[in-house]
Amino acid sequence: MPNYGFAIDLRKCIGCHACTIACKAEHQIPIGVNRCWVKTVEKGTFPHTQRFFFPVLCNQCDEAPCVRICPTRALFRRGDGIVDLYGDACIGCRACMVACPYDQLFIDPNTHTAEKCNFCANRVENQLLPACVSVCPTECRIFGDLDDPASEVARIAGHEAIAVRKPEKGTLPKVIYIGAEESAIQPEIAARPFIYKEGQVLLRPLGSPAPDPSRPGDPRVDYDTPHAKPWGLDMALYLLTKGIATGTMLLCVVLAAFFGDRSALTTVVGPAISLVFLTGTAILLVFDLERPERFYYILIRPNWRSWMVWGAYFLTAQGFLTAGWIAAGLFGFDRALAWLMWPAIVSSLLATCYTGFLFAQGLARDLWQGPHASIDLVAQAVAEGAAILLLAALVPAAGGRALVPPLGIILVWAMLIHLAFIVFENLLTPSPTRHHELAVAAIR
Repeated sequence: MPNYGFAIDLRKCIGCHACTIACKAEHQIPIGVNRCWVKTVEKGTFPHTQRFFFPVLCNQCDEAPCVRICPTRALFRRGDGIVDLYGDACIGCRACMVACPYDQLFIDPNTHTAEKCNFCANRVENQLLPACVSVCPTECRIFGDLDDPASEVARIAGHEAIAVRKPEKGTLPKVIYIGAEESAIQPEIAARPFIYKEGQVLLRPLGSPAPDPSRPGDPRVDYDTPHAKPWGLDMALYLLTKGIATGTMLLCVVLAAFFGDRSALTTVVGPAISLVFLTGTAILLVFDLERPERFYYILIRPNWRSWMVWGAYFLTAQGFLTAGWIAAGLFGFDRALAWLMWPAIVSSLLATCYTGFLFAQGLARDLWQGPHASIDLVAQAVAEGAAILLLAALVPAAGGRALVPPLGIILVWAMLIHLAFIVFENLLTPSPTRHHELAVAAIR
């Protein structure tokens, strides 16, 4: 089987955007979104200025993070190495957008499913070149089989001085560039103006390089097509509701099992609050999908490499165990509580921690990389659970007055641990990448 790849000779690109228009026409891409486009970077001051054109498209990575994170296997690798997308299986969770460090996926406003370049697989299957290659007037785009020594793209890959986008991500891109200007191929170098137009006025994205007035000749982005932020407030709400749900249940079980407290607070009231917030988390996750009617695809078409799938099962197990704990507490089944103790602790921890591993699959966000995220999520959940139980303990019927002092101590320690993680990540540790450095600077 072939192993298709692209070589783009930037010494020949004239920035005519014929590739962008051909792609839109071939695949009926709506206005405002693009499978491929040509980024423009300017450098220098008048009259000594330079303009660099940088065509971007899906890198068809050998280690594609979008395929790994997609919970429903909508993204898949074909036999010829092309990473394609089966739109009918996409639930619109936008996880692939978070995973792609090259910003090459987007949500189609018509279908509300993910979209991306697929090397014009429909044309390749019929022995035709991709549309962008066919229309390029300077023939700067070379397409072919990377495993065929006789192909031009294989010769270029083996003998020319080439570069790829973000090699540090370890995705092994199959789009290679000849004569790449450093400020064009590395998005963290060129400054972005405060506003620029591409169909609409857009403010500078948070964490982007800002122009330095003392250095007007530095590289700056002149034209680009930035995509919408895939996860924002929705992620913050999800972390809050899930943290309250898992942290409250975890503390209730620990207090009941190891401190012998079998009051209504730890057996019924606290777990009931946990179940309410867990239900809210599930509702939030479903309605946040671009195609919420397909939410069950994550259960019937699971991709077991995606931590989003594992999270769905962990949250489901947490719901059943929490309901069982409440039933046992209501009817005074102490033996059932003893049986449920360890499964409830384990499920609470798993439902809390899995998001850290999901974050690690989001290669587009450098702040999310590292093993500390899961531990910090536990600290956050414990703090949120302790705060909720302290409020619930103020209700006389809950019978948890004796737990106020230990819950206060737990809250303080959990907050201190969380604060330590914030200080460590944002103040003490050096940034491993420029992207991380810019993000930390924005937070500070």
